[in-house]
Amino acid sequence: MITLAIDTSAAASVALVDSNGEVRAQRTTFSARKHAEFVGPAIREITQDVQPQRVIVGVGPGPFTGLRAGIATGIGYALGLGIPIYGVRSHDALAFRAAVHGITGDITVATDARRKEVYATTYRLGDTVTVIDGPRVILPADLTPAATRIGRGFVLYAETLGNPARTEDEFTEPTAGDLGLCAQNQPGNLEELGALLDTSPLYLREPDAKPRQ
Repeated sequence: MITLAIDTSAAASVALVDSNGEVRAQRTTFSARKHAEFVGPAIREITQDVQPQRVIVGVGPGPFTGLRAGIATGIGYALGLGIPIYGVRSHDALAFRAAVHGITGDITVATDARRKEVYATTYRLGDTVTVIDGPRVILPADLTPAATRIGRGFVLYAETLGNPARTEDEFTEPTAGDLGLCAQNQPGNLEELGALLDTSPLYLREPDAKPRQ
């Protein structure tokens, strides 16, 4: 099975992942802007000679505009091909990367929520993986993170939260490749990690723009 994975919760990233656990193609921009303009052309590029059998979209947490771009694109693509689509928590991609690189114990994933806040989820990594707190949106000063810290939130607010365990791009923003690999694990020994959900977005706060009454 070939999975098209899309995540626009922070970076904008698309990938093709196969059932052997290989990322066959991935395109990612770590720019926080113009997610919609990036995702469509990137999908067309990596699917020129391949037709995926399902779509996985990162459902956040993430800002309204960016998150909506990836989910809407994924839904449209799945409807057009008549293939199933599932959601996966975007923070699971970073927790998955930590797990496959041998990190164990409690870890907190924190990504930029803007407005001087972070999105935070704490996991327990071992023979299985469980979510023990979150996801939630919180001020850095109010967050008590685990000893191991992953994600851009810890880069942005290191003075308040402490330095992250890893600072490479793939350890600070969720990527579609890791999201797809995480989803391929289901069912698997990581239990909650990569659990297949519906495509309802985890905004965790109301959008800035509200409809007129």
